[in-house]
Amino acid sequence: HQANDNIREFDKVAHRVLSYGSELDSDHPGFTDQVYRERRKYFADIAYNYKYGEPIPRVEYTEAEIKTWGTIFRELTKLYPTSACKEHNHVFPLLIENCHYREDNIPQLQDVSDYLMECTGFQFRPVA
Repeated sequence: HQANDNIREFDKVAHRVLSYGSELDSDHPGFTDQVYRERRKYFADIAYNYKYGEPIPRVEYTEAEIKTWGTIFRELTKLYPTSACKEHNHVFPLLIENCHYREDNIPQLQDVSDYLMECTGFQFRPVA
């Protein structure tokens, strides 16, 4: 139980850290974009409200977000064989198989965290 008590301390630390980074600087490209700011707040709220031991909330990504992900996924996947390290090239097919990495699907953080925990004993927590 000592380890669980210690890891729950991360919730307190995360709240302090996240509260410092919740606002955009006026020179940020999205500063005047209200839609961007609302979407950013949505993700920040997930991170801020997360408590250790709870499932990470699933995100419904927009069509535009999925399209952007797909472009990045497709272009990077072409580069991996010649440009990524061997460790990444070993793990990436496992992420596709076990975590639903696809051009048309942004993986859910909980799915990736579950797989990471199964393989390594480590897990993710949402951050903003």
